[in-house]
Amino acid sequence: MKERDKKLGLFFLVFVLNSVGYKAAQWLSPEGILVTTWLDSFIPYVPYFAVPYALYVPVVLLPFYLYWKDYKKYKVMVLSIAAVLLISIAVFLTFQTRVIRENVEPTDFFNWGVSVAYSLDEPVNALPSLHVALPTLATLFVYKRNRKLGLCIAPVTVLIILSTVFIKQHAVLDVFAGLILAFAVFRFRRVFEKINFFR
Repeated sequence: MKERDKKLGLFFLVFVLNSVGYKAAQWLSPEGILVTTWLDSFIPYVPYFAVPYALYVPVVLLPFYLYWKDYKKYKVMVLSIAAVLLISIAVFLTFQTRVIRENVEPTDFFNWGVSVAYSLDEPVNALPSLHVALPTLATLFVYKRNRKLGLCIAPVTVLIILSTVFIKQHAVLDVFAGLILAFAVFRFRRVFEKINFFR
């Protein structure tokens, strides 16, 4: 099989996990427990954070572009992302959590953005936060590949992470769980070097 086809196959794996797998977890575990803490009560609702929240997609996709020409490193990067998704889905299925979101009226651009985010996702599958774990992991891989670019992306990732709590899409514990998961998978990423799905 050509390397190009292998890369596309790995990308498809992530796509399926992120879409079908994620939605399946919501369908199979539609109810969850609240994991909010006293810290969450101090965090206000700030609709302006709808903008960095939307930057999640380009940040997560960036390492796919950067690693495209190096199949071995691309494979490790993609399987690391797949591992985050698989672990998260397993947690969602066995320990489902939920969040209490704001009653948002789309009265302006930013509240409209929040309402769109709410409409695309159910208030479950909260811990760990994939909106934290995946951009964090992506940024670590970007930094590994290109330090200057990684340092430029890092503040954007921080804003994405903050956005999850400021638009009330996640609780503080969701954020910490997402960060721990991202750094743990990145730390042990080399285990994916020996995995070979394709011949």
